[in-house]
Amino acid sequence: MKKEYTVLILGETGVGKTTWINSIRNYVEYETFQEAISKEPKILIPARFNHTSRTGVTREVRLGEPDPNERQETGKSGTKGPRSYILERKDYIINLIDSPGIGDTELQDTANMKAILSHLIEYEELHAICILLKPDDCRLTTWFKYCIKELLHHLHKDAIRNIKFCFTRTRATNYGPGSTLPILTQLLESLDMDLLKTTDSFQRNTFYFDNEAFICLALKNNDIEVTKWEEKSFGISWDRSVEETNRLFEEITKLSGHSTSRTISLNRARDVVVKISKPLALITKTMGMTLDHLHSLKEKAQKLDLEKENLTADLYLKVLDVKKTRLKGPRTTCTHERCVDTVTDERGETQIIHKQVCCEPCYLDFIGVSPETTNDIRLRFCWAMKLLCGNCNKCSHSYTYHMHTTYDYQIVEKTILNEKNKVSLQQNKSLLELNNDILKQQDELLKELKLEHEAVISASANFAYFLKKNAILPYNDAFEEYIKFLMDQERSGGGENSIQMQRLKLLKQNYEQKCHEIERALEIVQHSKNADLLTAEKVLEIEANLYNLKHYGGTIKSFMEDDGPPPQRRVPVRFFDRIWNMVPPVQGFKTLKL
Repeated sequence: MKKEYTVLILGETGVGKTTWINSIRNYVEYETFQEAISKEPKILIPARFNHTSRTGVTREVRLGEPDPNERQETGKSGTKGPRSYILERKDYIINLIDSPGIGDTELQDTANMKAILSHLIEYEELHAICILLKPDDCRLTTWFKYCIKELLHHLHKDAIRNIKFCFTRTRATNYGPGSTLPILTQLLESLDMDLLKTTDSFQRNTFYFDNEAFICLALKNNDIEVTKWEEKSFGISWDRSVEETNRLFEEITKLSGHSTSRTISLNRARDVVVKISKPLALITKTMGMTLDHLHSLKEKAQKLDLEKENLTADLYLKVLDVKKTRLKGPRTTCTHERCVDTVTDERGETQIIHKQVCCEPCYLDFIGVSPETTNDIRLRFCWAMKLLCGNCNKCSHSYTYHMHTTYDYQIVEKTILNEKNKVSLQQNKSLLELNNDILKQQDELLKELKLEHEAVISASANFAYFLKKNAILPYNDAFEEYIKFLMDQERSGGGENSIQMQRLKLLKQNYEQKCHEIERALEIVQHSKNADLLTAEKVLEIEANLYNLKHYGGTIKSFMEDDGPPPQRRVPVRFFDRIWNMVPPVQGFKTLKL
């Protein structure tokens, strides 16, 4: 049986991953360029591009049958989701995993990376991670830093030895790395990665391709004339690229595979560190309240008269829990200091409870009001707000203090049946024995809750420790600069108040919150001397153990699960009436009847 090698292909949008994969398929199929142009090109991924001749005639060139996984629009990632392609050679098989581009204009990088990680579950090992680059990026730009760091921060440190840099379109740089190399080297050195430090490592980790020969095959296949001079030039490009392909494959076969479970667990640990912060604070607070409550019950039980009626009344114990409920529709709440309560949990974390509900339900999410975000000008149109001054009819505070919330967090009582007391009563035990049973069961419950409390805090610290020890980057610190760059572009186009600008502001806010949670978790374990070296398997085991906690496992799991988008609702006609009446008439515009 032939040995299989798995290769993940990553790169920014527009770097030429599709052309590179199609080219390699033909390099493997045909021994010479002359054989290739005399036959049908092998197409793994459908492609489309425009070709302009020397006479100025432009024609559309198509290859392969349309594929719903491939988007063919300018400025957007061509590949919608990861997909594997098999290349069979004489002695081994190469599995190429194509992936969506990084730096997509649709800002889908996070979703794309989740899809890639989900796809990697199908493979036990990755033998190479090919990062495709253009050879003509001559400055350490915001875009370049963001794209490279976005790729690297998802990878486990163990995967560094499997990273290969593949430069595309290198004929113009004489089949070399061009001006991209100095800025790439500078960026890698800032991350303490020595992939290009020595001559030997440089030769093992950089490869140079020019896939214009495949373009020639496409032109021939579409009956577009190619001159003899162009064929000769394309033939040279073919030979050099075939040579580099063979060198890349030879290098891949020498590498030990990187366990995909390590990279998957790393990203899962980062996700848990970010998501668990809020439920951890709430659950810690609730556990503390429950412990206090049980202590008071214990003191009461010790003072009880040894009477059967009193013991029967204590057959049920009450504990507190956190209940997370999705609202049927968003509600408008006030965040002014007079309209909120603050509580401090055992870790010293302050939690805010929004007690003032000003509008419920509020239908303004129809026009894109961002949840959990204050100072959103669209809240001025909420029914609770006065149109002229923008103050709330209920609490009198400005709309800038208000925000949409989509979940309700409540502290609820749970009743636990004292089974032992029930059996004891049925068996006519003495009142003294029943009292001792109550105290014993309360002590057991106290011990269980304390252990769960410690388990939750320990899990968060362990995940942060795993992230610190194994991530190339805990998070992409170039993302904020990249978002600011996109916001400046939007402003320059007059889009200060556009929907796209609101999306960018929300992305920036979410990113800052994510960084805060990761940095806080890393700070907890910064000086830890006794933290265990966690494996990828141990990370998944700890997460599973959290969900299996006797009293609070289900609560934690409900916080960690992705609930998806809120249900779509029909917006009442009266909402449209209100918005429409505020819009000044425009000459020549037809009247809208509702």
